[in-house]
Amino acid sequence: MVSDPGVNARSPQRQRFSKTRIVGVTLATTAALFAASCGAIGGGEDGGHDGLLAGDYTIAAEENLTNSIVVNGNIAPIRSVSITTPLQSEVERLAVQPGDRVAKDQFLVQMNTDALQRQLAKQEKQQASAQAEAMQGVEQAKSQLNAYDQAMANGSNPAVAQAQAQVDQAQAALDAALAAQGGPRMIASPKIAAHVQKMAGELSSRLPGGSGHGIRTAPPAAPAAPGAVPGGGQGAVPMLSVEQARAALQESQAALQAAKAQAGQERQQLQAQVDSAWRAAENASAADDDGTLQLQVQEATINAPMAGVVTNVDVQVGDIPQGRVLGIADDSRLLIRASVREADVPAIKQDNRVEFTSTATGKKKFTGRVTRVSPVGSTGASAGSGAEAAAALSAGGSGGGSSVMFPVEIEVTGDKEGLLLGGSVRAEIITEEAKNSINIPRDAVYDENKVLVLATENPGDTSGVVEERTVKTGAKNDVDVAVTGGELKPGDIVINWPENFKDKVGTTVKVNDDNFDPEQVRNAKEKKPTSSTAATTPATSSAAPKSSAPTEKES
Repeated sequence: MVSDPGVNARSPQRQRFSKTRIVGVTLATTAALFAASCGAIGGGEDGGHDGLLAGDYTIAAEENLTNSIVVNGNIAPIRSVSITTPLQSEVERLAVQPGDRVAKDQFLVQMNTDALQRQLAKQEKQQASAQAEAMQGVEQAKSQLNAYDQAMANGSNPAVAQAQAQVDQAQAALDAALAAQGGPRMIASPKIAAHVQKMAGELSSRLPGGSGHGIRTAPPAAPAAPGAVPGGGQGAVPMLSVEQARAALQESQAALQAAKAQAGQERQQLQAQVDSAWRAAENASAADDDGTLQLQVQEATINAPMAGVVTNVDVQVGDIPQGRVLGIADDSRLLIRASVREADVPAIKQDNRVEFTSTATGKKKFTGRVTRVSPVGSTGASAGSGAEAAAALSAGGSGGGSSVMFPVEIEVTGDKEGLLLGGSVRAEIITEEAKNSINIPRDAVYDENKVLVLATENPGDTSGVVEERTVKTGAKNDVDVAVTGGELKPGDIVINWPENFKDKVGTTVKVNDDNFDPEQVRNAKEKKPTSSTAATTPATSSAAPKSSAPTEKES
């Protein structure tokens, strides 16, 4: 009952055994019953019906027990890209073919760009003209601002200069008033006198005690002495009081500040015109150039977005692509896409170990692990991806009674040499595994934790006493169960059908099998390595029962 683990554990020879095992056991049992009846009739000295025949016992040995589900699938890349182009121009050069291996950024396809280049040249010319016009507007605005700043700097701004002159005149009047305290004085300058007289008239109504009918001036001067020169000459006016002169100065200073504030606002407006002109120039630069044509020219050269293998080329030189150009698959990691029956889904877990073979590589074994079991199934003999399964279910069909299949993804681990993208594989998903455990037939265990053994004194003995042993079981498949603890030891002869020998506990029973090999008992006791015991469940059919007769060796 031993075999190598893996996908090929159920080899053609093993499959033949699996299909014929029940028949073989039935024939063996029939022959045994026939021999036993003959012995009973003939009065054989060993009492044939009391012995263990071939198929009635198993020599307990440490083996690897596995339970698995077999699926068929196809090899796929970890990712793939479909390269498309929006350009409606001819393919000028094509550098790859399906199956070629490419590196990242490697040149693939060149599209004709003559029409794009003409459009781009025209656009650049229009853009240059618009930008030149906009820059002319910038220079004009900057010139106006610079002239204004220069006028402010040298004092030639009309409004500010006039206000400053009034301040100077008011200051002169105040200085004169202060100098004239204690005696009447006259303002000799007609211009200053007129300005001060005007300001005095404007201020008279706002000064304390003012009546609006005039202002207080110095008293009339005494008649001049004969021959004296008039006090200020013709046009002189009486001197203002200090209070009036100071008020006039404050008024003119306020007017100067107002003139400067107005000038500041005018400068801000000129600066805003400069800023607006710059924005207009920038907009002119980008108005006819959103980068579309440059991008299209760049896109006319297609490079590989990733390393991988070219899976398809959908154009030829001279073609105008209608969207898709070619496809690239990243085969640095490989997946197996398969489907399992609904009944098998609960047994499959993420990271379950997988062993598989491919059609292209023959019997060479590869390894993998389960990365995903889709929760969405589809009806039919083969389920595609989860998206395809969901689409099938959303269509509302029940499949007419077809079995529901669930997509499974398996990542290839280890060696990938010889595996072909799209190639078919036969994979064995290991759902349960017990390494170096004592494996016995499931039918040999009764009352959940008891077995019967034929206890012998020496490995070569063909008779012994039937004893009941307690065991602790672990992993199991359709045929065998792993014993993880208890009283069973390697080399013990386990009775496969305990119900037939419960009444023989404590009695001596002989092994009536001409093919009994004591060497197997010795090897088991010495824990010499053996092959594995595996039971596989095909994704489309149930596993065949396994015979536990030690004479059936499986490879």
